[in-house]
Amino acid sequence: MANCWVWKIDPVLLDIYGPLKIRWYGVMFLCTFVFGFIAFRWQWKRAGRDPEIAVDFIYWGFFGVLLGSWFGHRLFYEWDRVLRDPFYLIDVSKGLAGLASHGATIGIILAIILFARRYKLPVGEVFDRFTWTIPIGAIFVRSGNFFNSEIIGTKSTVPWAVCLPLADNNQLIPRHPSQLYEVLNGVVLLLILYLVDRAAGKEKRPIWLLTGTLFVGYFALRFNVEFYKAHQTTLHGSLTMGHYLSIPFFLAGCVMIYWSLRHGRPTDEIVRETMAAAEAEAKRASQSKPSKPSKAKKRRKH
Repeated sequence: MANCWVWKIDPVLLDIYGPLKIRWYGVMFLCTFVFGFIAFRWQWKRAGRDPEIAVDFIYWGFFGVLLGSWFGHRLFYEWDRVLRDPFYLIDVSKGLAGLASHGATIGIILAIILFARRYKLPVGEVFDRFTWTIPIGAIFVRSGNFFNSEIIGTKSTVPWAVCLPLADNNQLIPRHPSQLYEVLNGVVLLLILYLVDRAAGKEKRPIWLLTGTLFVGYFALRFNVEFYKAHQTTLHGSLTMGHYLSIPFFLAGCVMIYWSLRHGRPTDEIVRETMAAAEAEAKRASQSKPSKPSKAKKRRKH
C-alpha cells in the first residue's frame, strides 16, 4: 500500500443542472477577489483616502489577472502549440484551464500602472497597498488547484506525501503536496508583510518598500517550490520555466527595497501632498466654470 494520504475530492462542489456547475476552483477564485478587495480597501481607508478607490479598481484587477494569467500560460508554457495553432491563444472552449501566476503578475502590474495614471495616484502607493492581496490570492488559488488535483508535485517518500488518484488514473502514487506548499508560502508572506509594515511605521513606511518585499519574498519562495512540481517545462538541468520567470521579479524586488530604504519618501507624506493637489485642482476647476445668469437678469434681457 502506498505510503501517503489520499486526496480524492470531486472538483465539482454543486452540480446544478446540465453543464451548469459550481466548482471548488471557482469558489476559491471568487474568495481571492472578495478577501483581496477587503484587504485593498482596508489599506486605502487606513491612509485616510476614499476607500471607494478599491471598488473602482475591481474591474482593472480582475481583467489584469485573468488576461495576464491566460495569455501568460500559453506564451510561457505552450508556445509550441500556439505556433502550430495561433487560434489556441484565444480558444476558451475548455473554460479557464491553464492559468500562469507569472502571467497574472505581469497582468496586474500593467493594470495597476494604467489605473494609477487614470486616477492620478502615485504608482508606488497603489502597488504597496495592493501587495496584501497577492498572498491572499496564492492561498485561495492554490487551494483551488488542490481541489482540482492539478499542478501536482513530484513523486516523493516524505511522510506527508499525498496521493491524487484523480490526477494519476486512479493509481496511488505518493507525491509532494506542492499546491499546499504554495498555500503555506502565502501564509508566510502575509506574516512577512505584516512584520515589515509594522516595523517600518505603517503609513510612515517608505514608498515601494512593501512591493519590494513582496517580490523578493514571493518569488524566492516560489523558486524553491518549483523543484517539487511535476510536468513543468524544464529548460536547463533541473531549472524550469517557472524558475527563470521568477528570477527577474526577485531581482526587481531587491532593487525596489534598496531604492526605498535609500530614497523612498514616507507614504503618509506623499498621501498628504497628492490629496492637497487633488483638492486644489478641484477648486480651480469649480472656479473656472462660468456662472449661470440669474433669473432676474434673464428677464431684464428679454
